[in-house]
Amino acid sequence: MASNGSANGKSESRFSKIKGLSTASNVISGTVGVATGAVTGTVGLVGNAAEKAVDVATFGQLKSERTPPPPDPLWELHREREIADEVPEEKSAKKKVKRAIGSWIGDLADEYVDDDLRDRVTFLEYYLKDKLYGDWYHNAAVIFVTSFVSWLIARLGGGLLWIVVVIAFASTYYRTSIIRVRRRVRDDVSREAALVKLETDAETMEWLNSFLVKFWAIYLPTLNQTVIETTNQVLSGVKTPPPIDGLELKRFTLGTKPPRIDLVRTYPKTDEDVIVMDWGFSFIPNDTEDLTSRQLKNKINPLVELQVRVGKGIFSAGMPVLVQDMAFKGLIQVKLKLITSFPHVQTVGVSFRKPPYFDFVLKPIGGETFGVDINFLPGLEGFIKSMVHGTLGPMFYEPNMFSLNLQQMLAGAPADAAVGVLAIAIYNGRGLKGSDMIGNTVDPYVKISFNAGQEVARTSTKRDTTTPKWNETKLVLVTSLTDALTMEVLDFNDVRKDRSLGTVTFPLEALEQDPEQENIIGKVISNGKERGEIVFDARFFPVLTGKTLEDGTVEPPPQLNTGIVRFTLHQAKDLELAAKKGLASAGLNPFVIYAVDGKEVHTTKILKRTNSPIWDEAHELLVTNKQRTTLSFTIKDGRDISGTSTIATYKAKVDDIIAQNEKGNDWFRLSPGGRARITAQFKPVAVKGISGTGGYVPPIGVFRFHFEKAADLRNLETVGKVDPYVRVMVNNYNKTRTITIHGDLNPEWDEIVYATVTGPNEKIALEVMDSESDGKDRSLGEILLNAESFIKKNEMGEFVEFMDQTVRSGQLVMPGRSPKGMLYYSVSFFPCLNIMDPEEIEEEEKAKAEAAAKVAPGAPDKEKVAEAVNGEKPDAAAAAQAVDAEGKKVAPPALKLGPNELFKYDSGLLVYKIIEGDFARSDLFVQIFFDDFLYPDYVSGMAHHRVARFDEVGDALIRELEWSKMHIRLTTKERSLRDDEDCVVASMTGSTLAHAKQGFNRPATISFTSKNPNENYKLKMSFRYVPVLMTLAPHEGHNNQGFVSVKILDATNLPAADRRGKSDPYCVFELNGEKTYKTKVVKKTLNPAWGELFEVPVPKLSSAKFVVKVFDWDMGPGEDDFLGGAAIDLSQLEPLKTATQLEHLDGKSGQIRLELRFKPEYVMRTIQGTATLSATFAVPGRVVTSVAGAPIKGVGMVAGGVGKGASFFKHGFKSKDKDKSSPDDTSSMHSGKNGTISKNGR
Repeated sequence: MASNGSANGKSESRFSKIKGLSTASNVISGTVGVATGAVTGTVGLVGNAAEKAVDVATFGQLKSERTPPPPDPLWELHREREIADEVPEEKSAKKKVKRAIGSWIGDLADEYVDDDLRDRVTFLEYYLKDKLYGDWYHNAAVIFVTSFVSWLIARLGGGLLWIVVVIAFASTYYRTSIIRVRRRVRDDVSREAALVKLETDAETMEWLNSFLVKFWAIYLPTLNQTVIETTNQVLSGVKTPPPIDGLELKRFTLGTKPPRIDLVRTYPKTDEDVIVMDWGFSFIPNDTEDLTSRQLKNKINPLVELQVRVGKGIFSAGMPVLVQDMAFKGLIQVKLKLITSFPHVQTVGVSFRKPPYFDFVLKPIGGETFGVDINFLPGLEGFIKSMVHGTLGPMFYEPNMFSLNLQQMLAGAPADAAVGVLAIAIYNGRGLKGSDMIGNTVDPYVKISFNAGQEVARTSTKRDTTTPKWNETKLVLVTSLTDALTMEVLDFNDVRKDRSLGTVTFPLEALEQDPEQENIIGKVISNGKERGEIVFDARFFPVLTGKTLEDGTVEPPPQLNTGIVRFTLHQAKDLELAAKKGLASAGLNPFVIYAVDGKEVHTTKILKRTNSPIWDEAHELLVTNKQRTTLSFTIKDGRDISGTSTIATYKAKVDDIIAQNEKGNDWFRLSPGGRARITAQFKPVAVKGISGTGGYVPPIGVFRFHFEKAADLRNLETVGKVDPYVRVMVNNYNKTRTITIHGDLNPEWDEIVYATVTGPNEKIALEVMDSESDGKDRSLGEILLNAESFIKKNEMGEFVEFMDQTVRSGQLVMPGRSPKGMLYYSVSFFPCLNIMDPEEIEEEEKAKAEAAAKVAPGAPDKEKVAEAVNGEKPDAAAAAQAVDAEGKKVAPPALKLGPNELFKYDSGLLVYKIIEGDFARSDLFVQIFFDDFLYPDYVSGMAHHRVARFDEVGDALIRELEWSKMHIRLTTKERSLRDDEDCVVASMTGSTLAHAKQGFNRPATISFTSKNPNENYKLKMSFRYVPVLMTLAPHEGHNNQGFVSVKILDATNLPAADRRGKSDPYCVFELNGEKTYKTKVVKKTLNPAWGELFEVPVPKLSSAKFVVKVFDWDMGPGEDDFLGGAAIDLSQLEPLKTATQLEHLDGKSGQIRLELRFKPEYVMRTIQGTATLSATFAVPGRVVTSVAGAPIKGVGMVAGGVGKGASFFKHGFKSKDKDKSSPDDTSSMHSGKNGTISKNGR
């Protein structure tokens, strides 16, 4: 037993020792694991901190100069190649074997044979991203995981072996972190050093020069021949003065030594889509130091031989003019603008950083053998070089840049095709400095060009002034927005050459972001010195193009009458048929004169001795009325022996030529013989607010939009709420808009607006906007509609009415943001009556007169002749039943209606043309309002002179012609409302029908009433009227709005409110919840008699809520006692008839007797809500109507015809809730015709 006990004791002791060792091992393991984790995490944190410290210490100065660009895969690949090139040759065989991430990993020892720490790649490096290393959260996670795993191993009874495993993982993480840190440091150093080197150092291009040496010998013969052929084709059309008969390039070669590229420097500090480089070029063929003996033996020097033929026919001889040994050296800056679409390079700009060096040998006489270089003449070489620099400088020398639009060229458009119209309004000059000579005066004018090239426009000359006032607007075509606008100020002189005072340069690139820039002050610079300044506006109107939709279909551009016409007479054939007999046998010298509407605009070059000339000369110009523009081509013979005689002519309208080209026909018969190939293209441009650009396209009808409300609009305000309104955009042009409701995310407009359309393919956008007092209005979202969905035709092809009272709803969409907000509206379409234009009637009458003149004198009788010429006049009923030869119904012809027949239609479009004004002052705008509109239907451009020419056209829908009123104002502000009288200089108000009759198809003068009785203002306008086939809804007519006169007679049997059985009654009238009038207080009576009269504007009679409330006045601070009220029904009132009504009060007792009289009249509308502390409230819950007009210049309100809500009501009460007036206060509020409520006597 003892031995057993001893054995058991020993066993237990041994077990406890083993257990103790195990426990100690676990403790040690856990402790080591925790320590390892802590050390590893600390190393990671230290590594991260070290990385940051190295980053700051090493690159602090570099990063302060240049922030490194984001990592680029191409750049990383380039860096890997550089690192690989730095590996010693003995280790080149131990390169890493790269594989795709995620592929099978075999024997790592075979895959990674390099023991270098920099080149070893671990398992974690493949599957753990770089950005996860070194961050605090990753290091904290490593500490936690290592400690937790160590604790878990100790808890589960693990031994020291597990510590080895934990240490292995920790050491792997440590090694990988160190590698990543070193790699980042090395790459950052290399990248930053390379960026600095890229800016400061230039790269050599010897590899390219070596290529040019071999390629030049192959390409030179082809280049020489191409230059000779191209140059001779140009020289054949050059006009030469006698006795020179012609010019011809006989020889051309650049020699056997190619040009060199000396250096290339790149600028990394540019925008992301811009590349800027400097290229050093040199072409010095006489430098033979780098040529071999064989190259010297075969060397050919550059030579240009131009033969000048002097004399005529057989009595002529050629004189060679030689240019030899040309040399050139210069530094060129190349600027590339990148785009995402093909060809990915939009523009290429080239400019010389400084004037280049060039040299040459010029031998005008004597030829190659006896010729003498005239550059040896004193002063001649310097004069020639200064002329060359003076010509190239404005186009190529910095800061000027010559640009090519590659995107436009590769798209098939000609390089010289216009991309838009630039309107330059030059106002005045200030402080212009002329010559310092005594008695010298300055007569300045401005010459406009692009890149100091060919003149495109000029102003008038102002005599003897250094502060000229031009106030002139010039329209020029722009071929590229990368060009620079050059305005050279010159001093006019009758005897000597006009002297330049300086130049103003304006980069057109600035118009890409802001196409309308006003009040630009341009410094006049001459030889680096400031010589004054000029003030001007620059507004760019781009060519409108079609848009490609998501489904691939191309949306056509809008149908406008104003735009750029590009026309070309390519070639002519069979001119001998039209030439005089005997003149065409030796060949003609033909040239062409282009004319637009009888005005010569271009003359082509003269082609010698040919009867089938090819010109291919295009010309572009801005036309304001495409439908009426006529092109004419006159081919003449330029031979001296026969004089300048006409060979053949062709004349046609632009639309006719375009229509034939679209059918594939571009050959046209000339008169009297021959044929010519002619093409024409039209590009619409919306030129607005400029005099003389009033091209008008007759609309096919009008859209009626009833905007009821919007819900849950996006709030863009940080404080308060948005001020929403709805505008209608047709092909991206503002057509009309609703009133503004201030501070409401759920506005209720209940408003009807009209917008004209010119074709069924137009796109309509209903856009909710936030009105801003300062700056541009902001979009809250839009709904897109297709006009063709609502424009329908009958079986005869006529447009028909589309009525739909269904309330539609659509979600408001904003690009780049999630949809928010709903708009509720309805849509209808009403077509215009198909009538003949006045120009068409005039052409028809002219054609009839010509046909009658051709009738033989021996015709049977005059009646038959007239019947044959005029035919039977079809009426509307007969035209509707027109059929073709097969008995099918066809669209009836346009009706020829006189003014009396046209004005029988109540609704229609009034087309007005503002011709010219005769004002007492300048700098005025013409605003036109119709009926009850608060916003102008049309705003003209500024009249810079007292006698101003406008030639602008607009239109407006007139709902009821008989009752319509026209209001025209002359204002100093472009953005002003009808109730803003401060800016008005003169105004007039009259019947729309009377003015339309007075100026129907002819100019009529309208006189204005001026605020200053001593000033006279007159405006010349003309009108047309196009009926619209629509039936006006009853609630839109003038009989549903107007002014109601209310006479408060008396009241009887009112309830007693005082202790003595009496009351102190007074009345308050409310219209649609708003106070409109308050009577005086009649003391101590139950049967008061007021006898007061007031007038209130009612925008919608049928639904007006007109209420009278009777109160008992109390002296104390409490509320007045309510005695009773009654609702007054205004819908039963007949126009211009007085009705007496007895209204029973809804209190204890009492009646009130009123006299009401309704006068139909348009009520001027107003903005709803309160934008400021002053009251600007309007009558809610009514239907108001506004109408679209022609687009106007980009103003913040809208473009054409816009109407606004009811009138402004000025609050006449002393407090917001009620008016505490004294018993003796007999003040009352009364409204005039303008809807303004004021106190008596004020």
